[in-house]
Amino acid sequence: MNIIKTGIKQSLVSGVNSKVGIRAFCTHYSAELEWVKLSDDNKVATVGLSFFGAKRLGKINYVELPKEHRKCRSEEKFGVLESSNATAFGLYAPVSGEVLEVNEKLKKSPSLLNEDPANNWMVKFKVSKPEEFKKLMDSNKYKKFVKWYR
Repeated sequence: MNIIKTGIKQSLVSGVNSKVGIRAFCTHYSAELEWVKLSDDNKVATVGLSFFGAKRLGKINYVELPKEHRKCRSEEKFGVLESSNATAFGLYAPVSGEVLEVNEKLKKSPSLLNEDPANNWMVKFKVSKPEEFKKLMDSNKYKKFVKWYR
């Protein structure tokens, strides 16, 4: 499939990244209620809290994120969210990699995750194993997961 957008031709192989077998330009989800987006070059994963995760936690009043350059394995705990209902919620790396950047705005205003979880990412990882994206859910699988999770 070829997509032409604002005069720039972008080639896709059936909408799937041929190197790792994942859908391009698509949000993925982890069982830890996080959304994950992979950069076009498969090198950076941006991670945030899903709408369902934000709703489930309630008002988030504290965010603990990792230091930059920390290396994490897939499913390794990298941070904590705390909410007004006294819930401490662990954050887990959806893919293996090194922390490139953390969203410092969240330390001062953790409630941004409640206000607009889709646009307030938490961490960006330099991906060391892009094939791990295969184990994440697409939006259809995540909708089914959320129904089960409730």
